[in-house]
Amino acid sequence: YIDLSTAPGQHFIFYIERTVSGEINPGTIGFSLLQRKWATLSINQDISVKPYHFERSSEVLCSIALEVDFLQKKTVTHEPYDSDQMARDFLLQFAGLAVTVGQPLVFSFQDKKLLCLAVKTLEVIDAAAMAGGASSSGSGNGPVEPKRVNFGRLLANTVVTFEKAESSGLNLVGRSKGRVTAVRQSIINPDWDFGRMGIGGLDREFNAIFRRAFASRVFPPEVVEQLGCKHVKGILLYGPPGTGKTLMARQIGTMLNAREPKIVNGPQILDKYVGESEANVRRLFADAEEEEKRLGPASGLHIIIFDEIDAICKARGTVGGNSGVHDTVVNQLLAKIDGVEQLNNILVIGMTNRRDMIDEALLRPGRLEVQMEISLPNEEGRVQILNIHTRRMKEFKKLAPDVDLRELGQKTKNFSGAELEGLVRAAQSTAMNRLIKAASKVEVDPAAMEKLMVTREDFLHAFENDIKPAFGTAAEALENYLTRGIINWGLPVAHILEDGALYTEQARGTEGSGLVSVLLEGPPNAGKTALAAKLAKLSDFPFVKYSSRNQTCSVAMNWLLFTNV
Repeated sequence: YIDLSTAPGQHFIFYIERTVSGEINPGTIGFSLLQRKWATLSINQDISVKPYHFERSSEVLCSIALEVDFLQKKTVTHEPYDSDQMARDFLLQFAGLAVTVGQPLVFSFQDKKLLCLAVKTLEVIDAAAMAGGASSSGSGNGPVEPKRVNFGRLLANTVVTFEKAESSGLNLVGRSKGRVTAVRQSIINPDWDFGRMGIGGLDREFNAIFRRAFASRVFPPEVVEQLGCKHVKGILLYGPPGTGKTLMARQIGTMLNAREPKIVNGPQILDKYVGESEANVRRLFADAEEEEKRLGPASGLHIIIFDEIDAICKARGTVGGNSGVHDTVVNQLLAKIDGVEQLNNILVIGMTNRRDMIDEALLRPGRLEVQMEISLPNEEGRVQILNIHTRRMKEFKKLAPDVDLRELGQKTKNFSGAELEGLVRAAQSTAMNRLIKAASKVEVDPAAMEKLMVTREDFLHAFENDIKPAFGTAAEALENYLTRGIINWGLPVAHILEDGALYTEQARGTEGSGLVSVLLEGPPNAGKTALAAKLAKLSDFPFVKYSSRNQTCSVAMNWLLFTNV
């Protein structure tokens, strides 16, 4: 062992051997290219050398951590490298070698491509202290703690761990693989906030999506590998229009520390030229494929969002035409999400109002396996949404003190998130309209602009005249059938109302299936429809649908029913 000095304060420890082949002249030392670069040596340079002796009794190199990458940086392979076997081969090749932190080494592992190693950390144990039973940090009978050193000598029993270099395409497996840095664990932004991102009333849905789709991505890859776990690759958000499906999908990209999401509308995939629709699908996955090949498990997450996915993923065989383009697009999407060459760095999010139209093969586990219904918000959710859309008004004191968002949340039963936003917009328009002077020309009173306030009356006006919920109770139809009221003329009516209340509670209960069917039978104009409307109104269910024969059958079918009944 020699202590080599190239400049004042610069010392390097090397292990040298004598050669008898005559390739090295007397009085000279031969270094490899990597060694010369590391020690900043040049050919024919004069150097100062003196012997170096390791104190075997006091310092034993107990562990070494090595950063590993391919010697040729552009090499990409999915072939696994067994770190346990690598550790054994490394000690066979380099036992007895003097190593220094930062020193590069070339490692030949079996018949695979050459690897470049860099010494990251070295730890030693004081052998004399360990034999005497004292701690390396002082006296006592505690365990001997290893300490970090700058250089040391490899022994045959030194513990070797390998850490994959950043952006390396090497696929390390085994127990001798070092811990992954915390960068992988920060895929979920811990500071994200539903309110700040403009999403309200979807706490339960977000919690379920996080548990199913993102919890496994928080843990280091070695833990996921030990569990034999595969990440969720697809999420389907379905439900009525205006409930926040598109907004939620876009904000998932904000919530994650991932690549910028690719957002595409379903019909944009389709093309009039043969084969171009399938090529459009392949282009969406091209970046993820390239990065997966280059970086392997270290690849970042790629998010692809399909809006109106039912436009391109209808059940195969249900779309007419000779081209069969819809079927081939579905086949191509299935192959990319969960085909022969599986990608583990993608997350596909689909959104639709018609889940029943989507091909069943796309909904099985391994594809769009997390299926979340985004339904109408409840009262608490409606208050959250109203708070989000009135936040700016509160900040600038444009919301009158008489506006009670809790009251509005109670009144707006069956409103979707989009309809609540429209309600706030309509109230703002009503308030602004009070300041407009419509004379020979439209003018705004400058003095009154500073006093602009959106009041409770503005919200009630918008609620009664401007915005009506598209879903929920058919209030006008029910009131139509109850204009004359219900006359309780005897036991038959009383029994129907009493039994109807019991059936309503049975449907509301969580123990059964929630499905209760009741048939009211009697002659025409006996009050069957009025009694049904009365029961529906008393139930206070959020969704009451009135369906007549004219609404469910075509004109021709109505005529057949009329003539045959």
